[in-house]
Amino acid sequence: MASDPADRRSSRPLLTFGRVEEVRIQVGYRARFDGPAYQQFLLDIPIPEPDGDTDQDLLDGSLLAALEPVLYVGSDAPRHYSLHHHRWHTSWGPSPDALEIGLLVTTGNRTAASQAASRDSVARAFRDVLEVVGRPEPTPISRNAAISRARRSAVTAYHLDPSTLSLSEEEHHPAGGCWTVTLRTPAADEYDVVVGLVDGYAGSAWVRHVHRTEVLDSVGSE
Repeated sequence: MASDPADRRSSRPLLTFGRVEEVRIQVGYRARFDGPAYQQFLLDIPIPEPDGDTDQDLLDGSLLAALEPVLYVGSDAPRHYSLHHHRWHTSWGPSPDALEIGLLVTTGNRTAASQAASRDSVARAFRDVLEVVGRPEPTPISRNAAISRARRSAVTAYHLDPSTLSLSEEEHHPAGGCWTVTLRTPAADEYDVVVGLVDGYAGSAWVRHVHRTEVLDSVGSE
């Protein structure tokens, strides 16, 4: 007797997350609970084909444990934060199955010292994340790749229209293997982007939002 097609269809699950092919992490800092982030850090890591079942390792606390130092921002006490953890998969197209982690930390202030402390904390945490996931082979970042990555980072971090961003400045730092790119909007907001923040790895970036008034203040103080 032939089996019912409905039974054959139900023998294999249609909805599945598949394996994790990419990890995307975004860490932001804001001065107030209800305020926007003044700087964002992004880390995108492709996941190589696993030898075994590594997805569970990625979904446990290993990545969050590696990120915990970013809560301190140069202080002995951790700051308040909000966290989201998202997994998505599509059954068609070239988009990788991704694991996304977003962390927003409230610092209570915005000073040059706190920004430097947060950059150091995030860079160290991102290095630990790369050790958990697997550090990709280092490759030099070309000028075009740096500008393209800077645009994508600014758009991702601040939900910008890419057509409004114009290139203002660029600088290569050979010693660190990174680039600094400044993008500007018609409203004169600037976004300073460091591509290759973590040891020249192109998948790591730091985006800092600079308002027009901040630029004027800094010029006036010199």
